[in-house]
Amino acid sequence: MAGISLALVALSLGCMKKPEPEGYRVVGYDAATHQWTILRNGTFDGKYMTKRITAVCSLYKWGNHEAVYGPEACHLQVGRMIVPNPLPSPEKRSEFLDVFEMPDEVLSITEGSGADRVEQQFDILKYEVLSDK
Repeated sequence: MAGISLALVALSLGCMKKPEPEGYRVVGYDAATHQWTILRNGTFDGKYMTKRITAVCSLYKWGNHEAVYGPEACHLQVGRMIVPNPLPSPEKRSEFLDVFEMPDEVLSITEGSGADRVEQQFDILKYEVLSDK
C-alpha cells in the first residue's frame, strides 16, 4: 500500500509545472512601431510577479564596431528567455549575460565578451504589472 501512495505522490509531483526561472522573456516585436514586448518575472519587494515591458531600441553595439542607433538597430529572438549570468567562471566568459534596468527608463542587455560582446539598449515606453488571475 505504501508503494502505491509513493507512486501517486511521485506522479503528482511529476505533473506539476516547474516555475520558469526569473528573467526576461521576449514575447513580441511589432515591426510597424518597432516596439518590443518583454515579460519580466521575478521577486520584487518580497513578492513574485510578472511585469510587461514595452520598449524601443536606441542602441546596438557589437565588439569594437561603431554603435548603431535607432529603433531598428536591435536584434532579439522572440520567444527567447534571457536569464542574467553576470558572473560566469573565467573559462566561460562568452556566457556573460547581464540585464540592467536603469532608473531613467532604459533597459540594457549585454552579452558575450571581447570582440563578440553585444550591447543593446532600449528606451522603456511602458511598465505594466500583470495580475495573478
